Amino acid sequence: MSEITTENILKKLWKTFWIITVLPLLLFMGVVLVHQLEIRITAPGNIRTWGIFLLVFSVTFGVAVPVYIRTSFHGRYVKENHIAISKYLIYQRNMITVCSIAIVSASLAYLFIVSPLYLYGSILTALYGIYSVLPFRIKIENELRIYRLDG
Repeated sequence: MSEITTENILKKLWKTFWIITVLPLLLFMGVVLVHQLEIRITAPGNIRTWGIFLLVFSVTFGVAVPVYIRTSFHGRYVKENHIAISKYLIYQRNMITVCSIAIVSASLAYLFIVSPLYLYGSILTALYGIYSVLPFRIKIENELRIYRLDG
């Protein structure tokens, strides 16, 4: 592998981010297009149940699971006092993947036209999840310094 620099890490993380999130984002744009064309798709069963389920699913994958993954990763660092750069990149990939699942949940909530409370809650938690994993330079530099990774 070539020399590990912050620039290389950022390039890898942005590439990973777009590879993982392109399909969920295309799904969301497709759902928006379906609404623009005024095509109505109804969910099987009770729409309120779907709304609650999709909100809980979105909160789980947009907030709860990422917090758990981040806490576990930090706990592992504290225990071992060293993290390899490859493990850090895997951690970032896992975070992006989990938060992308929240986009799918928000897309389904929008597709099924659930109650506004559940719809907006699903969308907000998906946005929060994706925003929390965006590989911004200052965030990555701070994490590299915290975990004592050379970059």
